[in-house]
Amino acid sequence: VFDATESLTEMKHQGAERLYLRTDTHWRPETMTRVATDLARVIEASVDLDRTETNQRYQVTEETVTNRGDTEALLGLSSQSGLFPPETVSISRVETTTGEEWVPDQTAEVLLLGDSFTNVYSTAALGWGQGAGFAEQLSVALDRPVDRLSQNDDGAGAPRRLLAAALARNQTRLSHTRVVIYQF
Repeated sequence: VFDATESLTEMKHQGAERLYLRTDTHWRPETMTRVATDLARVIEASVDLDRTETNQRYQVTEETVTNRGDTEALLGLSSQSGLFPPETVSISRVETTTGEEWVPDQTAEVLLLGDSFTNVYSTAALGWGQGAGFAEQLSVALDRPVDRLSQNDDGAGAPRRLLAAALARNQTRLSHTRVVIYQF
């Protein structure tokens, strides 16, 4: 079991001003990347993954994103309230070295089941950019493809239902999977 508390505590002790967004209920990009990096270390130390899968290389491009976040909407406030001004962050967008968009790989040995913390920087509809989420950062840290099943609402239940539906459609869906990460 990997508990991100140690990573977060260490970041605070190293002087991180904030671990979570001011105007949103999710983590900051650098917090997410740190957790992905630390999780990758635990996976690599605990599981003998196929070394031939590491032929996929990634490149990271920094982008600046400004958004109002989800806090106003969750509280039912008008964007005119002034309580939650826009916030700007730097995200690390992941592509293959051939310039292709990062996509989940159903043949990967690592499967990430997640919620909006997985998707916050992956899905443009959330307003914080795309192609820079938890699965993408984990791919970079592991230097290998990662599979992802994630949904933004319904907390921990949604990824389990997504996996059950995927298995109902294809009973061999997990035949390549060696590690399942259940992020919620």
